[in-house]
Amino acid sequence: MSSADSHISLANKNQSVLTHLAVDLEKYSEWVATVAFYKALHIVESVFVAKGVGNTSNHVDRLLKLKRDRRFHHIFEHYRPMWVASQIARYLEDPAGPTAYSSFRDYLRPDEVMKQIVRHRLRQVEASALRLCPELASKLQTWPADGRPDSAGNARGQGSIKAAGDPGS
Repeated sequence: MSSADSHISLANKNQSVLTHLAVDLEKYSEWVATVAFYKALHIVESVFVAKGVGNTSNHVDRLLKLKRDRRFHHIFEHYRPMWVASQIARYLEDPAGPTAYSSFRDYLRPDEVMKQIVRHRLRQVEASALRLCPELASKLQTWPADGRPDSAGNARGQGSIKAAGDPGS
């Protein structure tokens, strides 16, 4: 079983890639959506380990655990649309139905990827995880509140995100 710390380490690596790719959304919006989702996945896995749920081995199991456990409702609400976006980004098909896309842009414009997937949904997953597991706050690199990485392209303020339900979240 992977540890919560190993998942946080992978989430932070995804954060580094995300800040790099976000510089050119026109070129990399599919990858921004995908990497944001995988960052969320590792955050979810770290929460599962910290809360005694244990690791999951596939997307369906993870989604079901999020959906069925009331503690994770807010995470599920934001994680699932990220999963759908990543599926469409990678396969150009909606996993929930027969909708196919000729490009990811047909589903979500690059500016909307940043607004909806990163600045909203990913930040909500981060906030919910920190609310459930405050011990992760000093370890998890979170997306900056102003939506912009520092001049070196790094996430700022580990654990600085407000928890879900706090003013400004």
